[in-house]
Amino acid sequence: MINTVTLNPAIDHILYLPRFRRNITNRIRSTQTTMGGKGTHVSLNLRLMGSPSRAFGFAFGKTGQRIIDMLREGGVEPYFIYDARGESRTNYLLVEEETKDATLVADRGPMPDGKQTEAFYRLLSETVQDGDCLALSGDTSNFPDPWIYNHILERLSNKEIRVFLDASGKSLHRGMEASPFLAKPNRDELAALVGETLTGDADVLRAIRKVDKYNIRVLAVSLGGDGSIVRAEDTLYRVYPPKVQVYNTVGCGDCYLGGLLHGFEQGMEMEEILRYATAVSAATAESPLSVFFDVERARELLDHVRIERI
Repeated sequence: MINTVTLNPAIDHILYLPRFRRNITNRIRSTQTTMGGKGTHVSLNLRLMGSPSRAFGFAFGKTGQRIIDMLREGGVEPYFIYDARGESRTNYLLVEEETKDATLVADRGPMPDGKQTEAFYRLLSETVQDGDCLALSGDTSNFPDPWIYNHILERLSNKEIRVFLDASGKSLHRGMEASPFLAKPNRDELAALVGETLTGDADVLRAIRKVDKYNIRVLAVSLGGDGSIVRAEDTLYRVYPPKVQVYNTVGCGDCYLGGLLHGFEQGMEMEEILRYATAVSAATAESPLSVFFDVERARELLDHVRIERI
């Protein structure tokens, strides 16, 4: 079973407008409301892929109850610590239809107290089983305990699980010290990790060698529209995505992680996993939403993903 963790989920209000201009009135063309939060995105996309998952997190107030309801409606069972006091986040995503730029304005959200965090640890420990996958997604810098991912792994250290880490900043650095099964930094996150500027593929490959000390079996470096470079054990792959009509790039990385999780859960070969994860991510880029993708479109894109061993 796949388990996802979203410490600070949200409701996303997506605002579509021709182009955003500062210091004037901007007229919205249309709006959509959807789920926000990296781990919840992963779980909802996994449902489309045919892989069930448990979604763990915290929820507060009416917005938090709506998050829980939306997960259930999407076919995902939420395992949340809920408190009627406070109010979970509401984020605003501005999508400029002329330029295809997407800007996320994110609320901070309420933070759990010590008792709620301890209850969260217990819930994970009682539910996650040997052989499961665990996805830790999102930055933890605004969380009361910025090292919560490491503390989660300490609580689960008696279980044989595969950990998939998608974090940034200090959360990524400390999380990688725990040697997860897979880590998914993007180019900027990897650059911050090694303290260098990374431009071309050669720079990325050099940085990958520098983080070998963390003993991570799969390191998937996302390069945005340029695809990815992935080291799986001793093999390096350069993955080139298909050309698509980009509508909104927000959520593509979450879908890519979902594709990786689905592939490993299904026992696919490595190249098949990378092809699948890249295709579903590309399909997500064509969607106006920050979560979900067209399943048939993803199937069409599979044959247009190019993979080279390097």
